Amino acid sequence: MVNNDISQVAKLPPELTERYLRYMIDLINGKVVSLVGPAAYMENSGYGEEIESSDVVVRLNRGIESCKKYPKDLGTRTDILYSCLIEKPANAGKIDPKKLAEEKVKMVCAPPFSDSTGRTYPKFIDTFHELVNVETVHALAAAQIPPRVIPSELNNFLWEQIRCKPNTGFLAIYDLLAFKPKVLKIYGFSFYLDGFIPGQKSGITEEQNCSEEEFAEKAFNSKRHIQSNMWRVAKNLLEIPNVSLDPMLEKILKLETFSKEAFKTLR
Repeated sequence: MVNNDISQVAKLPPELTERYLRYMIDLINGKVVSLVGPAAYMENSGYGEEIESSDVVVRLNRGIESCKKYPKDLGTRTDILYSCLIEKPANAGKIDPKKLAEEKVKMVCAPPFSDSTGRTYPKFIDTFHELVNVETVHALAAAQIPPRVIPSELNNFLWEQIRCKPNTGFLAIYDLLAFKPKVLKIYGFSFYLDGFIPGQKSGITEEQNCSEEEFAEKAFNSKRHIQSNMWRVAKNLLEIPNVSLDPMLEKILKLETFSKEAFKTLR
């Protein structure tokens, strides 16, 4: 159990940053870790048992909701949640620290505050996004779920390569690798080539007056999170010895061109 004493609004004090860093090392270093994304191709994949067999299971944003609906495909356990903590249907959904504690979530990791291009600056080190509810951060800490901010240095290292705002899942891959897992197994990343697993963005109609499919198309064509740029950089995962990719993701990263037309040839 980690003692959490957050006294600064929306910004972690250095002592907590260091404490959470050590806790992440304990959780990830030398372990078999499964990172589960929201791609539509995960429906009927049957990966649930395989995911559950890992030492650590990591999910993204509203992934805990989806695994309730698709346990045979996604598994049910969540040890670490990477979440933008923006409590809207399009983003993290409603964050309920008490329920996360009941699910035995051990850590929540959030992207650092950054400008509209995705770059962050020294004054924003260990600072949450401006749309994050500070009370939610405090409630996570009170529930003994450390709310950690992903290092700005990593964010900017990736920004330099992709020249856009990295999304939470993309950050999660490289943040986890920094803790040297024995194996990082990655499932369910399609860079929105096939959208989201059904129900992942429930409530989006009320928020943005569009269907889940229409929202997925918006996400695919985003000028802020440029999927083709992240796909291009993620190709390096094919060469990292301790990374294991699900078969569809491996095919996606081996595509010569990034397009939905090319993706359809894989199905």
